[in-house]
Amino acid sequence: MLSQEDTELLTRIGPGTAMGELMRQYWHPVAYPWELEPDGQPQRIRILGEDLLAWRDTNGTPAFTQARCPHRGASLYFGRNEDGGIRCAYHGWKFDPSGACVDMPNEREESNFKHKVKITAYRGADFGGLVWIYMGPHQSGPPGIPQFEWGLVPEEQRSHYRKVVYECNWMQALEGEMDSTHVYFLHSRLRREDTPKYGTFHTSLSAQFHLRDAEFGMTYAAERLEEDGNTYWRTTHFLFPAYGMFPGAENSIPLSIYVPIDDEHTLHMGIRWSPSQPVAGSRWPTPELSDEPGILIEGMGPMKPEQKGRYFAKWWPEASPETDFLMDLDVKKTKNATGIPSVRLQDSAVLWSMGPIMDRTLEHLCTTDSAIIKVRRKLLAAARQLREDGTPPPGVEHPELYNVRSCNVSLPPGANWEEELADWHYARTKEYPRSATGERSAPAHTRR
Repeated sequence: MLSQEDTELLTRIGPGTAMGELMRQYWHPVAYPWELEPDGQPQRIRILGEDLLAWRDTNGTPAFTQARCPHRGASLYFGRNEDGGIRCAYHGWKFDPSGACVDMPNEREESNFKHKVKITAYRGADFGGLVWIYMGPHQSGPPGIPQFEWGLVPEEQRSHYRKVVYECNWMQALEGEMDSTHVYFLHSRLRREDTPKYGTFHTSLSAQFHLRDAEFGMTYAAERLEEDGNTYWRTTHFLFPAYGMFPGAENSIPLSIYVPIDDEHTLHMGIRWSPSQPVAGSRWPTPELSDEPGILIEGMGPMKPEQKGRYFAKWWPEASPETDFLMDLDVKKTKNATGIPSVRLQDSAVLWSMGPIMDRTLEHLCTTDSAIIKVRRKLLAAARQLREDGTPPPGVEHPELYNVRSCNVSLPPGANWEEELADWHYARTKEYPRSATGERSAPAHTRR
């Protein structure tokens, strides 16, 4: 368990908080490029407790500015995005992507007052099929965007298949990625012989964890004994400040992103990519549920109608506590452990059920929670060190560190997993690791 002091430090991300200042050292992805059209309607977002508008100027430059006009406080959402800036609907004051006031038409022509007015503005950039924001102190010279491999491969080799507002704190969402043993409970099918499309299955429900420090954060490997005497390994990376890279299917690597919206909401995005071949499936989130009850879909299913007046208005899921996350009781009895129609909705159900901010003073962690414990300690230490002496947190100054991969593979007894998987983990080869039998590893959801 954590003390109340450490729980507060870990979970609170508003301006002036220790974790909030750590978060502001990094770039964060918040939108897809097609959500922001040049001279298009601004979009309401909230990031790190700040209400902002996201928009593109005439030249296509992504902009992130404060939501309200500094004149009388009217929302700039109702203004016009035109000719290189956003113009307030109330009195016509206009601001460019840097926050400078470039026109004040209700003032006399000889007035220089516009040169004294500036709104809060943050740097924006496009990379890897996402629009990123940097809210840190170095707006004139920000650090580099993390160089994830999915941002470097051709577009057809990646899929942005998940985006949603989570109604819980960012940390309890991230912690789910550090918990390998839940996979064969929460996401399991009821019978080994059934199709893997109903969920995972493995005879070894526990695991031995191997934790390794990394310059970008931490790597852990979950070790399980197979029925044939070999060892099944699942490797996962935690990358600062809020990324979880878990093992996927052969030659495909998934990444989960958790961007704090405020203390009680999280923007969750999911990406899957291959270093060497096109990725099958949709390129962007799709709203369909399966026609066959029990078959698990990708992503989060249908979204609610546009939530007018709210941030990320198009990304609130129909599956929520009010709908019991679309749980099908017949499927729960006959096909899989929950009856909830996707892996991510299953995650959502348990994460949101902990409350907006989980009370970590009441928890009882066990040995298989070692990765969660270590990630918490790393985040707490980095936030305190930044506050005490200004030490940049991991990865900020070295965006190249993010070019890593995860995997799942069966290896012979006694094999050194770090040596066997190093070339794949650190993107030195495009050849997926082979199992103990000489075959490439099976997808994680088919493992028995």
